[in-house]
Amino acid sequence: MRFLIFFILSLLLVLGAGCSGNDDREETSEKGELFPSESEESSPDLTSPAETAEKVVPVQLSPEDQEKAKLAPEGMVFIKGGCYVMGNDYAQEDEKPEHEVCLDDFYLDKYEVTQGRWEKLLGFNPSKLIGPDHPVEQVNYVEVQEFLEKSNGQCRLPTEAEWEYAARGGADARYFWGNMMDEAYAWYKDGSGETTHPVGQKKPNQYGLYDMMGNVWEWTNDWYEPYYQIREKKNPKGPATGEYRVIRGGAFDSSAGALRITNRIWLHPKNRVFPKVTTYGQAINEVYNYIGFRCAQSISSQPKKTSEE
Repeated sequence: MRFLIFFILSLLLVLGAGCSGNDDREETSEKGELFPSESEESSPDLTSPAETAEKVVPVQLSPEDQEKAKLAPEGMVFIKGGCYVMGNDYAQEDEKPEHEVCLDDFYLDKYEVTQGRWEKLLGFNPSKLIGPDHPVEQVNYVEVQEFLEKSNGQCRLPTEAEWEYAARGGADARYFWGNMMDEAYAWYKDGSGETTHPVGQKKPNQYGLYDMMGNVWEWTNDWYEPYYQIREKKNPKGPATGEYRVIRGGAFDSSAGALRITNRIWLHPKNRVFPKVTTYGQAINEVYNYIGFRCAQSISSQPKKTSEE
């Protein structure tokens, strides 16, 4: 009889300890305070997205090209020519078809043309958002031609093919830094504070070019066509005539998608603003375009002294 009572009491103690242990584990799990097992502690941590993101690596130049880079006009960088696939078959219709383009070496402005530089040459400032180190904007294509003429051969607009090639920096992605938006490289809608900013504050691309994405849109010299017609492979200049000119790169008030390397927008050469149809199509409002530009220069050209200097 004593043995039976002892056995029953022992059994009850064992069962009680087991139930108490289960309750403790459930409470710990709900609080999220479980520690990993020994095997989990020994396994490596997962790499964070920031650590796996594409990094912008400067383009490496040969000794010969380094000499060309040293001869770049003040404020310009050397763009080593080459072949690349222009356009995007998986985006908007006017970005099709993808096609190979080959370009000669050229120089391109490190920064977008500033208001101070524009005003020094032409004597007025057309910009809405004033600041001497901010990019000039509210300039139409016709006015840009006046700036080019007064630069005495030191400035021309890049072709659309040159612009995209330079913006890519050799990258095959949505942006020159990768496929995800990164505010470290561009002023755009989500982080600009609804204004332009002094040039050169964000990180540059592989060629050392600043603000190729965002801040202000940039004029190119090409006439716009709704889809690429393959004409010449080497140094293409777009159609011979047209109604609108191509602008690229997005602005401080653009969405991240508008900053994609291959995205294309068009505007009439005499316009300073975009026509915007209202929701019901009954009226047209004009919105500020925030379009500027940067200068290109062919390597073969011999720069001359200009009133800019």
